[in-house]
Amino acid sequence: MIYLPILRQKAMKLSKNQIRTLINKALFVLIAFIIGNIVVSALSQFYGIGVIHTKSIDKDVFIYQKKFQGDLKDSLIYFSLPVQTRYFDKDSNFGKYVRCEEGQTLSVKDLKYYCDNVFLGIAQKTDKDGNKVEQFIFNGVIPKDKFFVMGTHPRSFDSRYWGFVDRKDIKGVSIWAF
Repeated sequence: MIYLPILRQKAMKLSKNQIRTLINKALFVLIAFIIGNIVVSALSQFYGIGVIHTKSIDKDVFIYQKKFQGDLKDSLIYFSLPVQTRYFDKDSNFGKYVRCEEGQTLSVKDLKYYCDNVFLGIAQKTDKDGNKVEQFIFNGVIPKDKFFVMGTHPRSFDSRYWGFVDRKDIKGVSIWAF
């Protein structure tokens, strides 16, 4: 309560020009805040920001486009994890690269994964703590609207262990990553 009289004394000492300047600055900040919110709201209809919390890919943050179509091969996608695992909850946000997609042939030989006979990587038998992990084994043409995704780290937890990502679970495709 001691500070209130001091503020009143200072306010009384301000000239009309100083008060007008303060009001103008406050209005500018308010208008900038409102315009900023409008711009962010408008952009968020089309774009989002993805944050990667692990070192499974070579990026940490990326901007993704929510509306996408066509070939996603080798694209960095942001999606909801399609299954519950002992490491991550179902619907956790993930970012991975599409390595094989609908219509292409995925094959697995001795835990080595191939897309149209091009080597993709090897599945691990154990996690980093030595616990046994199950692998996703699929040999055949990838069904419509399904994607086989992988990280860039050898121990990335990806489609090799839990299977395909469905198109409906994809939040967007990266347009800029760092």
